[in-house]
Amino acid sequence: MLHKAWRFVEILLMLLGVVAIGIIALKMQDSSLHETVQPPWSVRTLDDFRKWRPQYENAFRIEARGWVYYLVLGERARVLASGPSGYVFDGRGNFVGWILDTGDDSFLRVVKDETGRKALPVSAIAIPATH
Repeated sequence: MLHKAWRFVEILLMLLGVVAIGIIALKMQDSSLHETVQPPWSVRTLDDFRKWRPQYENAFRIEARGWVYYLVLGERARVLASGPSGYVFDGRGNFVGWILDTGDDSFLRVVKDETGRKALPVSAIAIPATH
């Protein structure tokens, strides 16, 4: 009887080990993807962002609480992501923040209460000149 119980424990531990290895592998890949999409500290404006990621072209113009924001969609940043990464800029082109998975989160608080959204390419975002 003790032999059967020990064998059951061995099988259970092996199964748990296989699951743990899978979870660790997913976490390591998620970490690698996260590093890929996380903007460097030098990204402070939309122009900086365009230099860092010129290949990103999908964006939205969002109106929230009377202000204009731009949400630029990036690539998926997690293995099981439900949406791409997202980068938010204010109407003057200043970098506001970013989100790892736009499918899971409501972007950032500043664009959560949006009243209007219009798709446009990143290259079409026109930032007014400041004096």
